[in-house]
Amino acid sequence: MKVKTVATFALLAFVLASVVFLVAKEWKRSNGVPASSPGPAVDARAEGGGTGGASTGQPLGQGPTVVAYYFHGNVRCVSCVKIETLSRKAVTEGFPEELKSGRLQFREVNIDEPQNRHFTEDYRLSSQSLVIVRFHDGRQVRWQNLEKVWTLLDSEREFISYVRDGVSGFLGSA
Repeated sequence: MKVKTVATFALLAFVLASVVFLVAKEWKRSNGVPASSPGPAVDARAEGGGTGGASTGQPLGQGPTVVAYYFHGNVRCVSCVKIETLSRKAVTEGFPEELKSGRLQFREVNIDEPQNRHFTEDYRLSSQSLVIVRFHDGRQVRWQNLEKVWTLLDSEREFISYVRDGVSGFLGSA
């Protein structure tokens, strides 16, 4: 009977500690700098850190450039893969001229790779995300996490429209 009581208290303590940790993490994230404000300064890690995609690792050109980053980990669920697929479709089919000119890039980045882990803190990522970043002369000036991609997964039309509107907003200011 005593072992059962100790095990119960240990499990309750673990659950309580987990909840406190998650609440503290969310509080810290929500009380940070707004996502649309200038974020962290870009260094060499941000210019080449990615895997997959034709434009991955290409240096940023002079003048304004917009990068649509799809961040993921090693383990990817069906929804995560769908977010990448629809995001890539929205960007490549919606902005072919901007992609060709280099004014827009789509980069897939595995944040579980050691050289890319800084993105988790840089953009306050808590899950797979699509983040649009505006650079000017290689320096980051603005970014936004398109968080609604998760809630729009069931409507391809709305999803693609949402992503294109987000990218357009950054290209328009570029």
